[in-house]
Amino acid sequence: MAHDWTLTELSEHLHLAPGYLVRLFKNETGLPPMAYLTRQRVETAAALLLHTEEPVAHIGESVGWSDQNYFARRFKTHFGLSPTSYRNRFTHNSIELAKPSQRPA
Repeated sequence: MAHDWTLTELSEHLHLAPGYLVRLFKNETGLPPMAYLTRQRVETAAALLLHTEEPVAHIGESVGWSDQNYFARRFKTHFGLSPTSYRNRFTHNSIELAKPSQRPA
């Protein structure tokens, strides 16, 4: 995921014309390859923000966006919140959900 893929590189790797790859991929997933990769990156980043204490910049790098500002813009476009705001707003809820439920005996 952290690899800096381009459509050209991906299509060459798969020995397909870029336009044909886009058509095939979109028929299977509903999204073009690069949009799918973006969605995977922001969803993985969201999970890392909630379940780790890694710095935001490190999370951005680990999903393929080494420029923290670019990562923040892409994340905000998808979730409507900056990565830091997302973490602050939802971390408490994810910790509560992760705790085993306590039922009376």
